[in-house]
Amino acid sequence: MAISQRNTPGMQKQLQIRKRLKRAFNHRTHTLDKPFVQLNPYQVAPLTAFIQFTTPKPASVTITIHGDTPIEKTLPGYHTIHRIPVIGLYANKKNRITIEATTHSGQTKSNTIKLKTQALPKDFLRVNVGKADTERMEKGLTFIVPSAHYPFAIDDKGKVRWYSTINVRQLFKPLTNGNFLIYSKSNKESKHNRIMEIDLLGQIYNTNTIYSKSTVPKTAINTDAVKLSNNNLLVTTHEETPDSVEDNLTEINQESGNAVNKLRYQSLFPEDFSQNEGDWLHNNSIWVDENDRTIIMTARHQDMVMKHSFPNGEIDWILASPDNWPAAMEQYLLTPIGEHFKYPGGPHAVTALPDQDGNPETIDILLFDNNHVLRRGNQQISQKYSRAVQYRIHETNKTVEEIWTYGEERGEAFFSPIVGDADLLPETNNRLITSGYIKTGKGRSSKIVEVTNYQPGEDVFEVTISGFAPESKQHVFRAARWKVPGT
Repeated sequence: MAISQRNTPGMQKQLQIRKRLKRAFNHRTHTLDKPFVQLNPYQVAPLTAFIQFTTPKPASVTITIHGDTPIEKTLPGYHTIHRIPVIGLYANKKNRITIEATTHSGQTKSNTIKLKTQALPKDFLRVNVGKADTERMEKGLTFIVPSAHYPFAIDDKGKVRWYSTINVRQLFKPLTNGNFLIYSKSNKESKHNRIMEIDLLGQIYNTNTIYSKSTVPKTAINTDAVKLSNNNLLVTTHEETPDSVEDNLTEINQESGNAVNKLRYQSLFPEDFSQNEGDWLHNNSIWVDENDRTIIMTARHQDMVMKHSFPNGEIDWILASPDNWPAAMEQYLLTPIGEHFKYPGGPHAVTALPDQDGNPETIDILLFDNNHVLRRGNQQISQKYSRAVQYRIHETNKTVEEIWTYGEERGEAFFSPIVGDADLLPETNNRLITSGYIKTGKGRSSKIVEVTNYQPGEDVFEVTISGFAPESKQHVFRAARWKVPGT
């Protein structure tokens, strides 16, 4: 595996744009009455703008994008030079944006400008909102990450308020600095193998390109990456061998582009466990506890969730049906407790939740249980439904119980044999659930549902995404609810 960094044509283009925006702004002539306005400033986010102006006295600035679902944003602090990212414009509309500047003494001045945006691309996906109980919904835009092409965000009316023309595949993850981690490719490359850090305006901050000898899948990166507190990247990768793909975990130094740690999952299991099985593991999501450098991961092709150390790979526990495990691995299997319990089948998108019960010996995890048994589990109910499920694991006693679940009651209409997502929404404690690949006649659709945290959960928002290209493998990979920074 080889990794390159930094001096890509995309980064060079970004540097030129930054210089041009800086030169175009005149401190003396660009005032609140006549601000400098650049629509789609970095040429990859058509529903954004960048506004710059000066005020005679330090002022706090609030901007409002008017519409059926207005977006209001207040920038922190009092300044005389103002650089304002505008995120959340409507497509194909003359958007009204009010800029209000307030001084320390309370003097206020405002200006309303208009920005005309273009229509969405002709091949854009279709959005249909079935329910939106705005009083009980988590505030923010719903960001939708397809398996390929345009990542986008909608408001509670289903109107697209942001999208990127960057060719994104699967990964679109928020970072603590307000930026996002994506992986993509240039138009000249056949494989999605470029990890990038961007903001919603489309500025690129870091780029790492990973090259790996592989034919299936056609990428060096398998669905997930995490930026660590030391600024390194932890990436699910693979280097194809005669008997395995999609079974590596690699830590990459962003500055040097070097791989500094690597774990090959085959080394954790008996030698004959994955022999001659190709995609035997299919590691599709990771969650990292940086306090002790442990990883919780999902392995679709083993119907398994596992916690282990990194990079040593010492296993803490395995959540999976006890069928077909080597004797040496049985010591790691969790024992279910409680009246209702089902092991995950082909799971995705695991996250560990904030402390739920005040017990330091337990950990709660949330994941999307596709309920598509591939190796071990209950075949009688496999493929009858998909669900989001919260498990509570007592790590000392090695037990596990179900705390919350949603999806069984919707049956096959909510079944997704591949992909899916489940997020805890921090302010309401609702869950946002994505069933990404629902077969509908000859085509497919994706459903995103926001559900209350009590049991049984109640729907407060539902949207159906359709219009995927025929004969393609397109679908919604994940979805999330995030506020526009400053709102």
